[in-house]
Amino acid sequence: MATVWTVPENITRALLAAPGIRDFLTDDEGRGVASDPRVRLAEFTAVHRSLENNTGRTFTSVRDAADVLFDATATGGVVVSDALRLAVMRVLTAEPRERKAAPNPLSARVVDNLGIYLYALRDPRNRTIFHIGVGRGNRVYSHVWDALGEAGRLDAEEVGDPDTEEIRAARVQRIRDIYAAGYTVEHFILRHGVQAPADAVGAARDTEHVLVDALRLLEARPDLPVLTNLAGESADAGRRAMRVEELVVQYAAEPAPELPVPSALVRVGSSADPSLSDDERAALARGPWRAGAAARGVVDLPVIVFSDNIIRAVYRARSWDGVGPVGDQQWRFTGEVDPELEARYVGTRVTPDRAGLKAWPAHGWVQRLTLARPHGR
Repeated sequence: MATVWTVPENITRALLAAPGIRDFLTDDEGRGVASDPRVRLAEFTAVHRSLENNTGRTFTSVRDAADVLFDATATGGVVVSDALRLAVMRVLTAEPRERKAAPNPLSARVVDNLGIYLYALRDPRNRTIFHIGVGRGNRVYSHVWDALGEAGRLDAEEVGDPDTEEIRAARVQRIRDIYAAGYTVEHFILRHGVQAPADAVGAARDTEHVLVDALRLLEARPDLPVLTNLAGESADAGRRAMRVEELVVQYAAEPAPELPVPSALVRVGSSADPSLSDDERAALARGPWRAGAAARGVVDLPVIVFSDNIIRAVYRARSWDGVGPVGDQQWRFTGEVDPELEARYVGTRVTPDRAGLKAWPAHGWVQRLTLARPHGR
């Protein structure tokens, strides 16, 4: 158990409510405090900007927090007085946290499917990618095992030149800080099954895709991406970067049993997000969809939600509401989870051919009302 200090999400409100901050702004008493209120306001503004840039960030010691928050680079060169430093540190949230468990090794089946891969490690405290590497086997997890002293798990194979001691030291320190703060390292596979490129253009295109995927991981608002390459539906969604845990799901999944008839399949890309609550996943699953009249007429229609060819949830649609103008109307359903169907289908793999299709339609809706091949859905 260790104590950590976190910059609260509502930092502006917390600062303005703190007695020490109010005293600093209205009184020139205190060590190193400027007598000119305009200087004190400028000092506070610089520190406030630094805190906003570090909102949600966690530190394992008061010294670490002060080194980051009051650094001249963070404050734009403004020197922060001891009185303001003390007042700000009292605003940070201190709480005890336990160290999270290290990841378990990958199964032999997953290792075989991954082959040689390119991976990235991300710090969940500020969404920064702090290490990228190439490996085989459990290489993606080996850095955490190394940093946490679990040498017995180091059954990984490095590919390419070994890291320098400086790189290892920096990586180990970052991982230890993450775990000491009560978080875990986020592991992503950018590309797997990597083979020698057949041509220069193909190699350049694959490099482009890898860079786009790495930058995708840094987006604070996936719905409003900074990188314009991420606008619209991904052209190579099947090859994009994935969490290692999601790839384990992909390669461990059994084929789905025979799909119910009638039913509908809906593709909800974000339904694979492990941070989603059941209510959030249900809200996404509701649509709107291009549900035909025949499907809407089925009583308690099973709606099977999938992402990356893995079934994530199954609902029963009890009623439908139209969205948009007549003639171009889409539909949202209201319903609830079907526990029996979820027990049978969730976590299994469904591919387009199971619904009589060569590829999933872009609009994400497939209605399966008979055993015949679907037409235009």
